[in-house]
Amino acid sequence: MDNIVAKGESLFAEGRIDEAEQFFLSVAENDTNSKEAYNNLGVIAIQKNNAKSAIEYFTKSLEIDPFYKDAIVNYAELLSSLDQLHIAGPLLEKIADKYPDDEEITNLLEYVFASNQVRHKIAVICPRGLESFIGNIVDFLKIEYEVRVCYSTNVQEVDSTIMWSDIVWLEWANELAMALTNHPKNILKDKQVICRLHRYEVFTDYLDKIKWENISDLIFVAEHIKKTAIKRIPSLPQLVQNIHIVPNGINPNKLRFKQKDKGYNIAYLGYINDRKGPILLLHSFRELVQSDNRYQLFIGGKFEYAYIQLYFDQMIKEMGLEENVQFDGWIENQNIYTWLDDKQYIVCTSIHEGHPVGIMEAMICGLKPLIHNYVGARESYPDKYIWNTIPEFVQMVNENNYDSTEYRKFIETNYSLELQLQRINKILSGNYEKSTTIPRSVDKKPAKLEVYT
Repeated sequence: MDNIVAKGESLFAEGRIDEAEQFFLSVAENDTNSKEAYNNLGVIAIQKNNAKSAIEYFTKSLEIDPFYKDAIVNYAELLSSLDQLHIAGPLLEKIADKYPDDEEITNLLEYVFASNQVRHKIAVICPRGLESFIGNIVDFLKIEYEVRVCYSTNVQEVDSTIMWSDIVWLEWANELAMALTNHPKNILKDKQVICRLHRYEVFTDYLDKIKWENISDLIFVAEHIKKTAIKRIPSLPQLVQNIHIVPNGINPNKLRFKQKDKGYNIAYLGYINDRKGPILLLHSFRELVQSDNRYQLFIGGKFEYAYIQLYFDQMIKEMGLEENVQFDGWIENQNIYTWLDDKQYIVCTSIHEGHPVGIMEAMICGLKPLIHNYVGARESYPDKYIWNTIPEFVQMVNENNYDSTEYRKFIETNYSLELQLQRINKILSGNYEKSTTIPRSVDKKPAKLEVYT
């Protein structure tokens, strides 16, 4: 094993980082107990400014051997660079007991005690059933903060969680946010209160009833959603202390990339309802099939209303599309990559969206986006991915311009989970940017990048 690891470390030392990463990934795949491979992958992740992946790799290494000093030191120094060394305190204490004469471990432990960092307490409040967008953020917050999640509308549970906290995260600007900002006991007083507004809330009466002066930071997922909200409530910028744009984020490592060529399989992901443009979807696809009957539409989703399903059943027969449309039902998150594997395009026929995740997931996998010009689409995507009319849709699919690498790169550059979490971290620390520009680089870099062996 030492010789195998040494080969990867030589690649790293020569600056061939990508090759070293692929080498250690292969080692880890063939030997899931290779603590050295996971440790070195952690170091490479640091080199690539991917602190979250580095933490995951060091954690795997230490799960194999909790006393593996190389991973402990790398992990601790990474946490130190992120001002989170307190997390490694309990682990360092155990190591110090086993190796009392190890000066490096002793010094790290003394630094932990000297820093005496206080962890702020964050309450994440979200109605049950609406928590699908908050999971990655909660995992991230737990790295630096004490976190309690309350996926409930039970008054006692919600109030108790808020009273415990220093910071409150309200997921959705909905009825629960309305109730809490108008709480008879002013339960949010003297707390940093963050409210994230996704999309549908701007078309409800909640906007008029939320007491916005009790919100410290209001997060929108897209610029056009912010504009709509301010049009509804012109005084919003004066009532809320800070307003931010933080698009939804995608973890590229969770969805594997596949280089694709122009083909004939079109994917649709998500619910099928009035807002998603079901009539436009069918009629656009029908015209595409008229140009070439090899095209296939695969629908990974479900109908929200029976009358839309009845329309689909009728029109698919009327337009002779029985052999061209396939319903695959709802696709669970863990199965999305597999389902997208044999598709070349992702279509969106919506009339209104916030910052849809399905498009980004498909692009990360290498699919070409075919996005109808919903309100706000041009603020999120370049013109070449957007169509207005059915003839434009047909032309966009039939054209030879197809580049899987470009589609993935666009999401990595603009909407990666890492960028989203960086922005959220700045909001929590008060070190946010005054503009709505998404940061393009990691703020803090580890001091040491050596491979420990």
